[in-house]
Amino acid sequence: MQIGVTSDAAVANFCVFVISACEIKRTALQFMLQDDYETHEWSELDQALGRMRERPPDVAIVDRVELGDADARLMDRIREISPKIQVVVLVGSISEPEGACWLAQGAHSLLPQPLTVEAVRRKVRLALGLRAAIGIGVGTS
Repeated sequence: MQIGVTSDAAVANFCVFVISACEIKRTALQFMLQDDYETHEWSELDQALGRMRERPPDVAIVDRVELGDADARLMDRIREISPKIQVVVLVGSISEPEGACWLAQGAHSLLPQPLTVEAVRRKVRLALGLRAAIGIGVGTS
């Protein structure tokens, strides 16, 4: 049973790959997403690409370190194996100069750090084409 998951999300079986050499980032992202999505973590891009042939994910969150210097060939390899995949690039800051290059090469969006549960889940929902959940904060005076 998934707690706090809407019925449409519980019925759909979306798959997310998290690709990063940093074990802390991978584990944190998997923890943030595992309640809503089938989430797999990979330490190397080549490992993930091999698995994509067997089980294509709907979304891949790829650490900028794994992509190198905005290498178009890597985005092309990902698209060749899984044409419908949405790639979200994990960046240190939204203002990184390589960010625009990755977006131009086909990345769906950028996910800046520090990571929060709300931001990560929102980015994945948007990449899947689902409505972003709107949270209304309740404050006390």
